[in-house]
Amino acid sequence: MSDEQAIVKPRPLKQVILYSGFSFLAYYGYYKWMIQDELRRYDGRSWSGAFCLIPFFVGVLLPQILWRLDPDVDPWFGWFSILGLGWIYYAQFRLYRTVNQMYRDEGLEAPLTIWWMLIPGLNIWVGFQQIHFLSEYWQRKQVISN
Repeated sequence: MSDEQAIVKPRPLKQVILYSGFSFLAYYGYYKWMIQDELRRYDGRSWSGAFCLIPFFVGVLLPQILWRLDPDVDPWFGWFSILGLGWIYYAQFRLYRTVNQMYRDEGLEAPLTIWWMLIPGLNIWVGFQQIHFLSEYWQRKQVISN
């Protein structure tokens, strides 16, 4: 078994979409955490799942919780959740750029249209596409290494 096989685990796109739908995107978040960690082990440069998702959750949830539960916190503080959303968009941009670069490094066409992630709703679709193309990449690498 090669190092690459031990590092990554291809996952079927239909499974990820199905599990994500049933879990109200909780599985999608779990999957994002896992693939970020896999990429980190693979290339040593990518951000970990914790570094990508914890600031997002804290940035989105903490302002909302504080201004709702603490009467001394002004309601405008809830707008700081935009920082958490901005963080996850930047983390996603880095991830999509990494996947596209991995394809280019193999002499293949970059599969993701990154600017689509800026359109609400379509950003989830691009995330599912990223899952699909990254899984195909891992499968291709495992077949080549065998």
